[in-house]
Amino acid sequence: MKHYWTFFVIFISNFVFSQCDNIEKLKLGGTYMSKTNNYIPFEVKYKDSIYHDSVSYPNDINKIKKYSDFILSKAENYIVTRANRSFYNKLKLYGVEVNYPESNRIKTYDDQSLYKLSNFEVTYWIIYTYEKDKFRYAFGLEFNKDGKMISENKFPDYAKNKDFENLMNPCNALQLVENKKRFKNKKVDFIELSYLDEKNSFCWLIQEKFEIEKLGVSKYSLDMYYINANNNKLETIKKKKGSVIACGIKY
Repeated sequence: MKHYWTFFVIFISNFVFSQCDNIEKLKLGGTYMSKTNNYIPFEVKYKDSIYHDSVSYPNDINKIKKYSDFILSKAENYIVTRANRSFYNKLKLYGVEVNYPESNRIKTYDDQSLYKLSNFEVTYWIIYTYEKDKFRYAFGLEFNKDGKMISENKFPDYAKNKDFENLMNPCNALQLVENKKRFKNKKVDFIELSYLDEKNSFCWLIQEKFEIEKLGVSKYSLDMYYINANNNKLETIKKKKGSVIACGIKY
């Protein structure tokens, strides 16, 4: 299935880390991009530090209040049960995207029949942002119309990891990776807060930078290092493979 992405930018306030190389490559982490291109987005009016990049969110969530109240209560219950109330209280609701089946293609937001959500087999993609110690992480949870969560876990189970919010400084993770023989003569592309479900922990994800050395098609195989954000242990190294096309003019 082909996915279509919606991009948004969350600006991070200035703050002070222990100084280290590549800390400026820290970016917003998480899994939050749209599940489909056939959806109607709804915004929450209290947003203060979230800005949209090329995407308009014209619909007030109150327009679907009788549906969203039910779904958001299910989401709250899931989050509080899996994590705890303290974690939930740190979240900010970014918005809700109502996904419609392909048989009901959206042509215009002005079609009022689309807002009678009980008439469609919709799903709800709920996007939250989490902030702890000035680090930010965004994630989406998907629920069906009956309030059942149908997406994967996006944050730790508190019962199995009570320290999951005790995040170590990302400089420690950068130093660990940069000192690896495997990383010799390589560069950091980015670092972000991520979640590794098999370890039930937040991790610092550090991706190797791909250096384009020639014009034309180049294949790449990049290392992605997952460093446990609670104890600075290297949990796993995953591979990201693909190809890029470099174009240019030769003088």
